[in-house]
Amino acid sequence: MSKQLMIYDNIQPLSDKHAKWSVDVENYGFVERLNSVPLLASEIVFAATEFPIVFSTTAAENDFIPLAVMGLKDSQNLLLNDAKKINTRYIPAFIRRYPFVLGGSKESDVMALCIDEDSKFCMHDGSKGVRLFEDNGEHSVYLKEVLEFVRDYQYRAEMTKVFCKCLTELDLLEPMQANISFKNNEAANLNVTGFFVVNREKLKALSDANLLDLFKKDGLELIYAHLQSLSNFNRLIDLMAKQLEVAKA
Repeated sequence: MSKQLMIYDNIQPLSDKHAKWSVDVENYGFVERLNSVPLLASEIVFAATEFPIVFSTTAAENDFIPLAVMGLKDSQNLLLNDAKKINTRYIPAFIRRYPFVLGGSKESDVMALCIDEDSKFCMHDGSKGVRLFEDNGEHSVYLKEVLEFVRDYQYRAEMTKVFCKCLTELDLLEPMQANISFKNNEAANLNVTGFFVVNREKLKALSDANLLDLFKKDGLELIYAHLQSLSNFNRLIDLMAKQLEVAKA
């Protein structure tokens, strides 16, 4: 079965059939084959201390989205430890949202809270984890918190689109590539492509009016956090180099 939204297998609206279900997300193994995950614009400042943050185009709409990079090649996640925990202090909301998501068409005013029914973290008999519903059918405290979280996520996702649209209209994004070499292991050398970053010179060349508008909307803060985050590629390179050394030993 193909993945939906990168990590979901079977998204279904919550209903009476889930009355006895509970959820217990023990680890983040569901992102072990992802080398990046989407970020909300509001997360960029926090995530910038941990991840390289780049921009990529979405296949469906050809819009840009921010990404937190977790690996240097396809299907590689360098930030998961042996216990499948992420070795960062900040965890992107895209990951924390799982196994829930809001579902519905863009034309609809109402979106339903959905769950990945095939997730191994869902217990059909409520034997482990936190119940979704009380015995009387009311939403549990946990489910109420989940609903608030995913609604806020959806709102911030729309704000992220606005931010990325602004970067596009100002023509600030440019394609980049990184040639990565590993000492004494030429076979592992990489050419990382397919991502975009803000061009510093184009940023400096913006009119005073555009810069002031970016500043007042906190866009400048996000841009500089993104640019500073690119130094975190060094951490990923070091992690991959250690993996190569272990494999070679």
